[in-house]
Amino acid sequence: MKTTRLHKILPAALGLAAAGMIAGPATAMEKYPSKPIELICTTSPGSGAAVWCHMVAKHLQQKGFLGVPVKVLFKSGGSNHEPVVYTQSKPADGYTLMHFAASFTGYFNLPHFKYNFKQFDIVARMEQHLYAIAVRSDSPFKTYKDVVAFAKKKPGRLAMGSNKIGSIHHRHQELLHQTQGIKIRFVPYKGTGDVVKDVMGGHLKIGIAQPGKWNRHLKAGKARALLLLNEKRLPGKLWKGVPVPSDLGIKYKIPHQFQGFMVKKGTPKDRIAILQKALAKIDDTKAYKKYVKKQPHVIPAFAGDTATLNKEFSAGVAATRKLMVQLGILKK
Repeated sequence: MKTTRLHKILPAALGLAAAGMIAGPATAMEKYPSKPIELICTTSPGSGAAVWCHMVAKHLQQKGFLGVPVKVLFKSGGSNHEPVVYTQSKPADGYTLMHFAASFTGYFNLPHFKYNFKQFDIVARMEQHLYAIAVRSDSPFKTYKDVVAFAKKKPGRLAMGSNKIGSIHHRHQELLHQTQGIKIRFVPYKGTGDVVKDVMGGHLKIGIAQPGKWNRHLKAGKARALLLLNEKRLPGKLWKGVPVPSDLGIKYKIPHQFQGFMVKKGTPKDRIAILQKALAKIDDTKAYKKYVKKQPHVIPAFAGDTATLNKEFSAGVAATRKLMVQLGILKK
């Protein structure tokens, strides 16, 4: 609605409202938020991201943030097609906030997806996550160079596990292998927790997961980290000696995982701004700082410029689609 038109109809609308003659859905002038918000967490209830979703919801419903109840709903079916469909079924009014990760750059390309990213707006990117390649301590692979040597000698014989088809983990794995001219089979999992479980159980030779999920196995001397997928090394006894790609002369643009929130396209900009302001405050809370301290793979990286975030994410969708076509996952 244009401002000039609003100025023409506002006095009459206010008069009717005062007289009790207007009823029905909320207008653009209503206080926001004034009712419970649904936070759609696009993972399973027992995952690390689920804990994070609950922490965010707990903060948002406090006074000084949004101050209304925030209900967490878990929807992740169909490679996260389920939460996309659910969010699109709701009004574009700011009361349905969908959690998402960088892996959605791949999911939005999957042929069964009914909606695409252009039907959403990103509210905020909250944090970045790091991942690492590791094996059991009794593995013949002592270094990542050993993995490369084996893969060159026996192309396609080795299988590496990481998250779903089209995920940022899948994209990262393939990009890394391409820099080395090697072929390693991709084994998709619903979550990285199962990747670690299968590696440690001897069912998978090598896998990609967050440093925090490898930590207890590293401490027990039962796992060996081969490569941290980041621009620089992590501090601390367990990780300071683990190389990053650049240490090995490997150069490529690392596609980092991150998580944040988006809403249905058409959500009023002023409501998006209110959500951004509330989400930005979470970084400075004691609970969030405690959470980051316990999670070595989490890097706070709040960004709340919707236009820039949309542009960057769209570029990611295009880049991931190109790779998926190259791998034969999608047709041209």
